[in-house]
Amino acid sequence: MVRRGSIGRGAILALVALAVLIPIGRSGATSVKANPLNAETVDVSLPGPFNGCTYLDPGATPTSDAINDLIVPSAFLTTSAGNLNGENGPIASAELTSLTPETVKYTITPNEKWSNGTAFNGNDLEGWWLRARALRTVLSDGYRDIKSLTVSKDGYGVTAVFATPYADWNLLFRDVEALGTQGSCALSSLVARPSLGPYSVTSATASRVVLTMNKHWPVDTDRFGRIVITDAGVMPSSTGAHFVNFSLVVNRSLVQAISSHPNVMSHIGSSSNIEAISFASNRPLIKRIAVRQALSWSVGRQALIDQLWGAVTFSPSVAASALYSQGQSNYPGPAGSSPSAQTTTTTIAPSSSHNGLGDCLPCALDVLSQSGFVRSTSEWSTATGTPLDLTMAVGPSDLDGTVAASVVREWASIGIKVKVVDVRSDVAAAVATATNAEDLAIFARPTITAVSFAARSWSGTGYADAYPSGWRTVAITALFNRAIANFNPVTASSTWLQMDQKIQSSYWVRPLFTSPSLLAWSNTLTGVTTSFSVPGLLDEVPIWSVAPPATQS
Repeated sequence: MVRRGSIGRGAILALVALAVLIPIGRSGATSVKANPLNAETVDVSLPGPFNGCTYLDPGATPTSDAINDLIVPSAFLTTSAGNLNGENGPIASAELTSLTPETVKYTITPNEKWSNGTAFNGNDLEGWWLRARALRTVLSDGYRDIKSLTVSKDGYGVTAVFATPYADWNLLFRDVEALGTQGSCALSSLVARPSLGPYSVTSATASRVVLTMNKHWPVDTDRFGRIVITDAGVMPSSTGAHFVNFSLVVNRSLVQAISSHPNVMSHIGSSSNIEAISFASNRPLIKRIAVRQALSWSVGRQALIDQLWGAVTFSPSVAASALYSQGQSNYPGPAGSSPSAQTTTTTIAPSSSHNGLGDCLPCALDVLSQSGFVRSTSEWSTATGTPLDLTMAVGPSDLDGTVAASVVREWASIGIKVKVVDVRSDVAAAVATATNAEDLAIFARPTITAVSFAARSWSGTGYADAYPSGWRTVAITALFNRAIANFNPVTASSTWLQMDQKIQSSYWVRPLFTSPSLLAWSNTLTGVTTSFSVPGLLDEVPIWSVAPPATQS
């Protein structure tokens, strides 16, 4: 689906040719004529709590990124299918003009102004670059690869020359803030910062953000005049209300509640989160591969999935990747989640699965015995008598807690004791194992359009927002560098999958499943498209509309 009337600019790049992206020009911002939809309000429920982070702030969540997409300029934005398309807004075009050296030219639409009246031009992009490259975060990847950025004399052209190839250059210059904007996650700053997009922020709290249409935005003029975003997840009682509810909670009670509303449309699908177990790189017991193998193989992932979602007539598949979520096009397992009447409990032994990545409890017990561990009536221990007792950090969501409780029970049944430590965020859980504070962690690892985001956990500087693993090898780093510099998406994907298999077969991470998502919307709406991510959903708001009245047959 093309965003905001734009021409798609995510063309495939081959090594033998450059894809020249089509520049899109339009006149300066002027007041638009009022349309009937402008008087309407749509209520949107998204995962919270909300904050005021800019895109570059490490504390930014998918929901804050989605809100920013509607209020500040971007070169590319995410479609509901997870692809990147040109925005057709203040950044009129972005063209890859050379590979040697890699050069990207950005064109700014003339006469654009921030909500405070200040002109938007190439200086804003330069300021964004200078701020980004100075940050010690994974969000600054790519910006640090730009060796020079030049603004034309008229301010409407910006040329970026890269020191090293960065194939994911279309991730850059997203949600650009005005010059002088300070990085802050305070909700007050979200309201105070200048905006330049189809909407502006009217009010904001941790559970409710109100957006109103920018009357000077000339694209998609017939759009909802007001968007009320909450984290309540409650469907309005009025049958005439326009609402959309995107939830990462999928359970029997919620599905039944939606089923009881004849005026509600719904879809269960994949999210962008991989629920996974990570292992510390240098704890005395976990650093032994036999222990990591045994713990990985002993978790019956299909049985776990059946327990969580079997009664909802839907379940994701057992994870086949640590880098790709199930809804992504290059996912190496079954292509996407889909409802099913029943699930299977078939177990594939490691010896018969690719790289030994299947589940097999007898195999787990064998590998411990063969590695010198001794099992008594109550527990496993080393040959010297050290018990196989472990600590595990657990992420903050209800799903994290439920999965952890199930895994702990399963391990306890075979004599492996685990002490659970609750942490405040999924990032904190990842950091706990990366810094060897805990033996294991269970948390949701996010993915985005570019697989390099998830892959950064195992390559480069271990920034906190990269969900660090604390584990590095020369071979993995070489695969990462080869993939991120490859502009051919087919061969790059092959390299990413090689990296994926090496990570999993070293048993530093055990992906469990891609978390499902639930999208529900009122039948008063048209244009709502299922999405595997919050930004991919909210970026489509300008093309949502009111459904025509039902005709009597």
